[in-house]
Amino acid sequence: MPYIPEETIEEIRQRADIVDIVGSFVQLKHQNGDWWGCCPFHKEKTASFKVNKERQAYYCFGCKAHGNVFKFVEEIVNTDFVGAVHWLGDRLGIEIPEGNFHGSKEQSELRKQLRERRQSLLELAAGWYHVQLNMPQAEIARNYLASRGLDADAVEHFKLGYSPQSYDALIQWAHSMGFTDEDLLATELVSHREEDSRMYDRFRGRLMFPIWNELGKVVGFSARVLDATAKTAKYVNSPESDFFHKGQILYGFNFARQELKKFDHVLICEGQLDVIACHRAGLVNAVAAQGTAFTEEHARMLKKSTDKIVLSFDADTAGNKAAERTIKMLHGMDFSVSVATLPEGEDPDSVFRKGGGEALRKIMSVTQPAVHYLFNVAKNVNDMNSAEGMSAAVRYVLEAIRPIRDAVIRASYCKWLAAQVGHDERTIVNELESIQAFDARPMTAQHAIQRIPNRQVPRFYTPSVETQTWYMLLDLTLHFQKLAQDFAFLEEVIIAIPPTPLGQAINVVALYTQQDEWAGLSDIIMKMDVFADADVARAVVASEYKEYVPADGTIPPNVQKAFDDCVVRVKMEALEKAIAEKQQQIKNAPDVDKQRQLFDELNALTAKKREMKGQLRRY
Repeated sequence: MPYIPEETIEEIRQRADIVDIVGSFVQLKHQNGDWWGCCPFHKEKTASFKVNKERQAYYCFGCKAHGNVFKFVEEIVNTDFVGAVHWLGDRLGIEIPEGNFHGSKEQSELRKQLRERRQSLLELAAGWYHVQLNMPQAEIARNYLASRGLDADAVEHFKLGYSPQSYDALIQWAHSMGFTDEDLLATELVSHREEDSRMYDRFRGRLMFPIWNELGKVVGFSARVLDATAKTAKYVNSPESDFFHKGQILYGFNFARQELKKFDHVLICEGQLDVIACHRAGLVNAVAAQGTAFTEEHARMLKKSTDKIVLSFDADTAGNKAAERTIKMLHGMDFSVSVATLPEGEDPDSVFRKGGGEALRKIMSVTQPAVHYLFNVAKNVNDMNSAEGMSAAVRYVLEAIRPIRDAVIRASYCKWLAAQVGHDERTIVNELESIQAFDARPMTAQHAIQRIPNRQVPRFYTPSVETQTWYMLLDLTLHFQKLAQDFAFLEEVIIAIPPTPLGQAINVVALYTQQDEWAGLSDIIMKMDVFADADVARAVVASEYKEYVPADGTIPPNVQKAFDDCVVRVKMEALEKAIAEKQQQIKNAPDVDKQRQLFDELNALTAKKREMKGQLRRY
């Protein structure tokens, strides 16, 4: 990692006003000493994104995004810490000197040069493979490209290439260019045998697709086999390295990134040739996951540009399965998802080859909501004339509706589904409620009490399990305003709130308390979806602590101790995670100096944990 002097980072930290930086992306409103706005990292209608000028920090009560000015820039600009420092430096007019975080200045410069050298090797290797495509031995690759209808412009634009059928052609070329075996191993362009450490070219006799990151730098390759009779994987991809992280790569995103502003959605395909076909047809908003299924990390990358996604997966069983999984995930991340349905047995590449750009654009322009698509899939695999088949189809579709957090959208889809199967809407809603983690409808206090498990909860004791800890915190903060006020500004604890019904209820307590609206919180929570959860209902209507609420608002010592113990327990759990991470970092430390530094940090965390443990005592 490039080194930036600590004094430079500190200068940026001192001069950068987080309200000014966030305000350039989000409309903020000043209220009760803080700045509030709609979160830029997830879709919401009510402002739950808080920026604290004094602490120079932000926190979202909805998606729990949090951090300082550097973290905000990392997320909003889609870069790393070094990129965020450079971005802020440019904005503030601060020059950024470069080096490396560890070791002497000479060592830092050496590491920087090594990374730049190896990045250059990847770029040059892509050019070398591209040149090899015109060599006599690459006739098999050129014939394959011709059979797939790829013209010279497409080959040039996507820098397609050929890896010779040789064990060391790339190695010899790299050596002639002055690159070392260490460079080749670090970039994963070669493999080596364990028994004799002999190196050989990783890619041989294959069509080469350079893989770029979102900034347009080559980070790896995908290689397609050309011999149809070869008993080997059709595609071989670069393994994970310091340059290539498949979970963070979308093929074509380097071309699509700026173009997404012109479209109202991103088009997700399954493979490189599908992306290339779409781009040739003018659909330059097309991307594809690289060597992995579409992930939440991919979705977060796209969220910064759009919240609308169109899926274009192969019209087969595997494609339907991939679409089903991806739709559920995207619904849970507040994306609007549609599907472009391809003719059976076709993919974007085959459509383009048969009908050209106009045919592909026409098919991709006809989309249907993801829920409608899944219902059609369900009808094809279930006997809709039988009660069992209809039930299976309905549940299949409801599984994709369930993650949708917008109650209006969820209800609309239930109404639509009811009409399709000829059932009453309430029947569909009831079925959805039966498979949800908690009800989608408000419940009365009497109904909630009936659902409370018959278990006794000790009033004052050191909590030993996470659920019990959060239950106690909700109970205490709902019934003691001062404790709620103390809790609302414990950022270290708020960040750790889990995404459960209990956690959502506690988030509401913190959000309303910070805005001086603590009064009436129990009534508010009783009208929310989370009130259907047994622990939430118990805290609201069957409090373990309500009888200890004094008229003068003071906090009894035993109640204060219960609250303090819960807070310490949450902090201890966070410390335990930090200790585990530090232990893993020590195992992966690159040198003795770094290992020594990490041991010091681990000792400090362990000492802090012992100190906190001493604060806990049972009543």
